[in-house]
Amino acid sequence: MKFFFSFEIKRKRKIDFYTSDILKKKRYELKITQQTLADMTGLSKSFINSVENKNHNGRLNCFQINLISECLKCSPKDFMPDMAILEEENS
Repeated sequence: MKFFFSFEIKRKRKIDFYTSDILKKKRYELKITQQTLADMTGLSKSFINSVENKNHNGRLNCFQINLISECLKCSPKDFMPDMAILEEENS
């Protein structure tokens, strides 16, 4: 198994797509708009949109996941998969 670390992250990784899907799902379940979530968290609506939009590079960090979890009344663990999501070597 090959591990790699890169500080040059210009595109979303598989884990970013996973967390963005969870965010959108949880937000829809509670019928909360992006603007409402932005108001609740202090994050901008454009940032939340960029996280949820697969064509933009927005991604969540641990602090933001914790903050959003509190607002959506769920666990930060809900944003993490049960198993590691690895990238292919050529991706």
